[in-house]
Amino acid sequence: MTLKTYLAVIALCLHSFGADAKTWYMATNGNDGNDGSINAPFATLPYAQSRMAAGDTLMIRGGRYTITNYSDKQENIYAVVFHINKRNSNPDKPTCYFGYPGERPVFDLSQVKPEGCRVSGFYIHADNVYMRNFDVVGLQVTIKTHTQSENFSVRRGNSNIRLENIAAHDGMGIGFYLTKASHVLVLNCDAYNNFDSVSEDGKGGNSDGFGAHCRKSDSDIVFRNCRAWCNSDDGFDLINDFTPVTFDNCWALFNGYKTFAESTPGDGNGFKAGGYGKQVQKEAFACPRHTIQNCIAYRNKANGFYANHHLGGNNWYNNTAYLNKYDYCMVNQSSWDVADDVDGYDHVLINNVSLRGAKGYYSQINQSRCKLINNSFLPVQQSVSSRDFEEVKDYEQLTAPRKADGTLPDITFLALKSTSRLYAAKMGWQFKYTENGGRTTDINSVPNAINAKRDNKYYDLQGRVVAHPSKGQLYIRNGKKIIK
Repeated sequence: MTLKTYLAVIALCLHSFGADAKTWYMATNGNDGNDGSINAPFATLPYAQSRMAAGDTLMIRGGRYTITNYSDKQENIYAVVFHINKRNSNPDKPTCYFGYPGERPVFDLSQVKPEGCRVSGFYIHADNVYMRNFDVVGLQVTIKTHTQSENFSVRRGNSNIRLENIAAHDGMGIGFYLTKASHVLVLNCDAYNNFDSVSEDGKGGNSDGFGAHCRKSDSDIVFRNCRAWCNSDDGFDLINDFTPVTFDNCWALFNGYKTFAESTPGDGNGFKAGGYGKQVQKEAFACPRHTIQNCIAYRNKANGFYANHHLGGNNWYNNTAYLNKYDYCMVNQSSWDVADDVDGYDHVLINNVSLRGAKGYYSQINQSRCKLINNSFLPVQQSVSSRDFEEVKDYEQLTAPRKADGTLPDITFLALKSTSRLYAAKMGWQFKYTENGGRTTDINSVPNAINAKRDNKYYDLQGRVVAHPSKGQLYIRNGKKIIK
């Protein structure tokens, strides 16, 4: 999508949210005494939000916003920089906080250093919120014992939240953190270069890229087209999560590292999918089944794809791993009342590829208790070499700038050559697995392939059929981009 097309789509999105919704503006040269129009913008987000009504849109002009203080405290421990709390009961008209199209606002939180508090950059305490197109940098940690700070926090049970094309980086805290939340889509977001050098003697053990640790009463948590690199702990983390989560087409590399060359004492898994701290639980419960599909894990300090002592199985479809400690570690806990490690059970692994792990392709998989189909390493070890791939050295492709619309860059790194036997078998991150046993074509070419279709179905921008399209969202239908 070109920038011109993207701007047109944004305009159409704003119009679709309702003629009665108002658009406000803020800018680095604004003033809170202004009227909030494009020619007289506000200066600060808290004031702009105070003028907004539910369903309104705040357009944030580009530039660097240096923040020096927090607005309030929540949960007795969080110093909240931006408290997103505009009440809104209409899921068809979300309250929007957008970086201005074609520009990129940056919120610099490096001067916010409250004594004895955790910091939350954007504390989302409202339903029906849509945030898009800006950066958050410099988030701080000041507590020296066990603690954490969070760039984006959803902790109060809110729902219908969309975070899109946002980057949280070069700070000390977690990028995106959910504990009580439902119907959340984190789309086209990045978390990188986050290292806590203050707490626990600089271990950095609580600086993940993305984390969902939700309740069993929560639902519908999806991370799609997201990237995590050089976070001092894990890239994507689901420990103590009690509801199913999907990681779709996400990339994790060099987690457990401060830089591409310097590791940290943090865990350093690419995708940590589940687990409850390897502890005896109070009672038996229905363990959530997470789905990890079309993802890439490269050179994470610990495991690439990791079950983390989970109390049940996960779905692992069409992933690709290279040079992690173990590319796939499926270790489970024995049972809810026995906190012993056992080889992984009830996992479904289909069409996954491992080029090489530092210690092995996989570990701790109970083959008799898992469904293993067409993986390069199980149920039989297949021959895989660098010659099967377009590129295996230029990993920096994974951190290249996103496209103008926020989608992932085109890459050849760990992409199978069309001449490879693995390509013919539709293995690895390029191919979409469908549970009815069918396999589609290369997911990167799907948006072009569907242009000619006239089947009246709705497709997302990755070419996947959407059974229940949401109002106000962009889809492809009958070969054209439309707003539902």
